Amino acid sequence: MKLGLLGYPLNHSLSPELYRELLGSQLTSYELFSFEEDDLIPPLIFFGQRLDGLNITSPYKRHFVHEIEIPSSLVKSLGAVNTLAFISGKTFGTNTDLLAVVEILTNYSQDYPSLQILLLGDGVMAKVIELAAQDLGISVRQFSRKLTPHFEQLDLRPFHKSDSQTLVINACSRQYVFNGFTHGDEIFWDLNYAFIPHQNTLPSRVKSYQDGREMLELQARAALKFWAKYKA
Repeated sequence: MKLGLLGYPLNHSLSPELYRELLGSQLTSYELFSFEEDDLIPPLIFFGQRLDGLNITSPYKRHFVHEIEIPSSLVKSLGAVNTLAFISGKTFGTNTDLLAVVEILTNYSQDYPSLQILLLGDGVMAKVIELAAQDLGISVRQFSRKLTPHFEQLDLRPFHKSDSQTLVINACSRQYVFNGFTHGDEIFWDLNYAFIPHQNTLPSRVKSYQDGREMLELQARAALKFWAKYKA
């Protein structure tokens, strides 16, 4: 199976390693396509001629959305895809971010029936979180990088509730480092994985710090199911 990853930057990506673990000898190649500007990205046919499937990460999850078939109405409403399958000249897309987030938030809500989310960010992944939380009936308070004053030093303490568990979700890119204030009882879920600035500072400031490795693995397994469906 020939796979690839489109995004920028990709120097931190664990995807090649993860797919080698999951596919073994079935994976014949995993290419990285790193482009600083979207106008440098080759046309869709370039990827379709050389790959069976393509993963897409930030900031290009909307790049091909109007050129492909998207079977899921929920993914269509999201307007962003992170997984493409190339089959007989056609391209199908889905968003395994959404599938992984629903699974993880379901587990959190089962562990903490009174759960509130403080969402950091306003991009594609923030919208994924919002859709999943809405579907599960979990309340969300969002903080936008564009609209929230002093976003880097955000004070989360006023939003602490003694009768509920606060889940802080960082949906910002790796260019953002949270240097704000915490109550100490929050669970901080960082959608980035192996992000050293947060790994070094946040575990001692919150109840629990979780990075994005679990979600990456769930995304990968969902992508494999998606590719297998269309290959069949």
